[in-house]
Amino acid sequence: MNPANFNSKGNALDSLQENGYTNFLTLVDSEKAVKEIVEQPFVEGSEDHLVEFSEAMRTVSKVLRQAAEGKASAQAEATEWKRKYEMERERSLQLEHKVLPSAGHKGNCNEQEVGNSMPETAEKSQRCCGENGICSHEVLRDREKDSYAYVQTKLTRKASFKLQWCSKGKKDDQHKHDIVSFEKGNITTAERSSKQISLKWESPPQTLLILTKPNSTSVKILCAEMVRWLKEKRKLNIYVEPRVRTELLSESSYYNFVQTWKDDKEIWRLHEIVDLVVTLGGDGTVLWAASKFKGPVPPIVPFSLGSLGFMTPFYSERYRECLKSILEGPISITLRHRLQCHVVRDAAKSEYENEGPILVLNEVTIDRGISSFLTNLDCYCDNSFVTCVQGDGLILSTTSGSTAYSLAAGGSMVHPQVPGILFTPICPHSLSFRPLILPEHVTLRIQVPLNSRGNAWASFDGKDRKQLAPGDALVCSMAAWPVPTACQGDSTSDFLNSIHDGLHWNLRKTQSFDGPREP
Repeated sequence: MNPANFNSKGNALDSLQENGYTNFLTLVDSEKAVKEIVEQPFVEGSEDHLVEFSEAMRTVSKVLRQAAEGKASAQAEATEWKRKYEMERERSLQLEHKVLPSAGHKGNCNEQEVGNSMPETAEKSQRCCGENGICSHEVLRDREKDSYAYVQTKLTRKASFKLQWCSKGKKDDQHKHDIVSFEKGNITTAERSSKQISLKWESPPQTLLILTKPNSTSVKILCAEMVRWLKEKRKLNIYVEPRVRTELLSESSYYNFVQTWKDDKEIWRLHEIVDLVVTLGGDGTVLWAASKFKGPVPPIVPFSLGSLGFMTPFYSERYRECLKSILEGPISITLRHRLQCHVVRDAAKSEYENEGPILVLNEVTIDRGISSFLTNLDCYCDNSFVTCVQGDGLILSTTSGSTAYSLAAGGSMVHPQVPGILFTPICPHSLSFRPLILPEHVTLRIQVPLNSRGNAWASFDGKDRKQLAPGDALVCSMAAWPVPTACQGDSTSDFLNSIHDGLHWNLRKTQSFDGPREP
């Protein structure tokens, strides 16, 4: 045999083994073996169980054939993706090593190097950078027409972190969806309600966003002091709202390093830059901070400077100790779920023609507005009719919003990490209409019937009111992006402290001990 042919066949076999083709051949051999057993002549007089066995083997053969076809297809797709990845990686390396001529460069790189070959250029540029820091040939190239996100990525990288589920002080790396097991035919559930979520930084935070309550002198003073401390002691990049930056610059030109955004397009990209958000205010400031992020939300550290706060466990007097502990980590967090709402008009041809999405952290309210008539609302849950609301309106609330409007309307207080949607009527004209708590995976549709006497109005976290005419509908489901808020202790102790301090829950005089006793 020709050695070259032998080597080529050996290489081909190695390539097939790398692509998982050996497993494919194993499956094919198994299928052939099963086929030989199935095609053996049937012996007269055999028992009925042999017929059942033959049918079972045919089923096994079919399954093996399908598995082999599926694995071969998956391996081919994986090979194609790997090839594309290598091509893209090579192109990116070429762009990074490309040197642009620059007259202002003072290092060992010069204009003559630009005409050299790519390996020499890359080697010299790396040597130059190592000796002189960032060279002028390291130009931030635009990947798109608007290079804002790319420039920010090159200047500062977002801090990475991971979440862990902890139980009784022990860390647990189980994922959130691992809550049911079927070991040995028995269904068991993990005790997820007893576990807390911990955030651990894998790289230190570099960029921090501060959002403040407006028209408050004490908040302005604290914000200026906090910005100065974070810049001088922690060396962080600070972002604030345009209004706050103007206020800081009017006080002193020292705050010229503070950054902000110019338009809504840059607000949409905040989650690509910001590692941590600090709010100075009450629950309303936390709602305002969450509304700035239409997708992923960075961890929020809420300081209590409002009148009533169920989501603000930190006190401003100790902000240095709190922020130092949070920036170093790990920290306990509460994942607060949000609702995603769409308004579908009667003239829409399908539910895809809608206004939205609108994200809410507390609740969406559908009420009668200024109308003197009862509100009629047809309610559906996953296309199943629930009820017709006749009253002042309806509240669809998150569990974080269970201590807000829903509580005033008679709804239950629910731990914020319980995933669910609260279905609470507002002054229903019925003695039997009690609030509901629905699972988080359902989709609710609230529609104004065509025979309704008046319009309804929808408001989202108390703002952005929209009129709902007869035939219009509001579609609501759980959003994919929760709002992570830092805890002072853990999520449960913070929740209990908030209802004790904020609502004086079950506060009464203790019964005296000097009364009559049982014999």
